[in-house]
Amino acid sequence: MTATIPAPVRAAAPAQHGTHRALNALRTAAAVLVVVFHLRTLLFVDAAEAGDGVLTRALYVVTGLGPAAVLVFFVLSGYWVGGSVLAAFRQDRFRWAGYATARLSRLWIVLVPAVVLTAVLDNVGLALLGHTSIYLGDPAYHHTVPAEDLAGRLTPLTALGNIGFLQTIAVPTYGTNASLWSLAYEAAFYAIFPLALYAWKGRGGMPKRILSAVLLLAVCAVAGPAVLMYLPVWLMGAVVALFRKHIAEVLAELRPSVLALVRAGAVVALAAALYATQVSYSSRNVLLLAGATTVLLALLVQDLRWTGLPGRGLDALSRYADSSYSLYAVHLPIAALIAALLAPQVSHRWSSTPAHWLALSALSAGLVGAGWLFAWATERHTGRLRALLDGVIRSAARRNRA
Repeated sequence: MTATIPAPVRAAAPAQHGTHRALNALRTAAAVLVVVFHLRTLLFVDAAEAGDGVLTRALYVVTGLGPAAVLVFFVLSGYWVGGSVLAAFRQDRFRWAGYATARLSRLWIVLVPAVVLTAVLDNVGLALLGHTSIYLGDPAYHHTVPAEDLAGRLTPLTALGNIGFLQTIAVPTYGTNASLWSLAYEAAFYAIFPLALYAWKGRGGMPKRILSAVLLLAVCAVAGPAVLMYLPVWLMGAVVALFRKHIAEVLAELRPSVLALVRAGAVVALAAALYATQVSYSSRNVLLLAGATTVLLALLVQDLRWTGLPGRGLDALSRYADSSYSLYAVHLPIAALIAALLAPQVSHRWSSTPAHWLALSALSAGLVGAGWLFAWATERHTGRLRALLDGVIRSAARRNRA
């Protein structure tokens, strides 16, 4: 597609994950919502059996927002990753080699160990707790962990398919780790977006543009309609990145009190959209949620300037964002094992009591801690892995020129 240069250029995202507190906090909140949802659905009776108390219903609503929260990830990913691609294209600095090492090092440094961990935990669960409802594949858990033959989802071919981002496309998600479905979607979007830009207005002449269009169609054909229907959600974040400078100029003209009020309204709108999507996961509500997330994202392209106690809370949430991918990738097989120990059969699932909700909070905090430890061993070394891959590419390029 493009010539490999001696040192692949790294395109900076429009807002770095480690410096934008508000967007990092949003990413952390979305990850925690996913974790709480999975734990609650594994451990608690279904909402219809929980009772009609106002507090109980409210707790089930708040802890049921996980599936909708994944859409927030898609919009933020479009902003960060799509924004980096757009920035590189504007400056004619985009190179496939550097882009591929950046994306693959980011994804694989967590995904590969997560698949290994899933294999270990699921095999332990099948060996020691194979009689429990979760590992027997009870349909009551089908919306959280697979209801099909679990052992059949732990094959080497399935593992390789998940590492190759073909889960839900050519292979099932690996073991109990159904959360991995979204990584196949992300990987497809990462390929589709720059291919589309090259096909539309790429350098290298018409032959390379035609090649880009052919590859684009091939990726879309492999991904299929189920994946492509979420592409507009991802692209909404990229659109904000495209107009980030203009949006920031408009926000700078607003009085702080007005901007704070508008942001508060956007948060309320996002919460309402999350609830609507939870109640009915329809195409309309998905787009409504994506739109609400996009509006809030646009209002936050300039970071919050909170200080004092609110600022320290924002700092804490922002710092954890560097572990949110790890948390997302490993929490579900751990949660399945915990739930099989604490509620072995469907009939043992917890009722809505203060003690059980406190236990859910403690277990969620434990999983958040596990995500941080996993990130410490994996994500924090992403830069080293990328440098290694870049070095391999440079060495191969030098050998080809020799």
